[in-house]
Amino acid sequence: IRDRFEDVGIRMKLSALAAESGVSTASIKYYIHVGILPPGRKRNATTAVYSQAHLDRLALITWLRRELGSPIESIAALTRSIDDESLENIELMGICQRLALEASNVLKSADPASPPAPESSSVENDIRGVLHELGWPDISPTAVASMAGVLDELSASGYQVGPDTIRRHIQSLAEVASKNTSPITDDLSRDRICIEVMRGITMHNRL
Repeated sequence: IRDRFEDVGIRMKLSALAAESGVSTASIKYYIHVGILPPGRKRNATTAVYSQAHLDRLALITWLRRELGSPIESIAALTRSIDDESLENIELMGICQRLALEASNVLKSADPASPPAPESSSVENDIRGVLHELGWPDISPTAVASMAGVLDELSASGYQVGPDTIRRHIQSLAEVASKNTSPITDDLSRDRICIEVMRGITMHNRL
């Protein structure tokens, strides 16, 4: 994490970071204080310098606050996931997907008082069965759980849900999804990946 935020590319002082990002110096200092933005690299006792990684993180924070109204606690949970280098990009994208869907009221936020869900529901098994049938690689467990949650709600509302339902929706969305995700590559920083995933989901939900 330290290496990423001390990138040898762009070097700027706090005032330049504020001007470039459009975020006030007071907000930047607050984000550092609450731990969602790493501090700059100390140049001397009174000066720190910042990198492209800080710009990417500020862009993410700004987008989450403006578009989703995300509280600091949610942003902190996401930035911890971003900075967890043991977490693969595909799983990070699943976490972003769930956050965007919850903010769009497509999914309900998990109730911390509710008992944990079973490890693998029958609907999740159906989803994985269809993915296997289509020859698709395994995907983020978060994405599977998110889809299963929506299908469970459909079923509880009286709609018929089964492998055929899953297959129809997956095949219908496959072409759209492939175009939506084409800009997302491992060449992007993890903060930029999160922005692309959540912005795409939010914009297309509105559409």
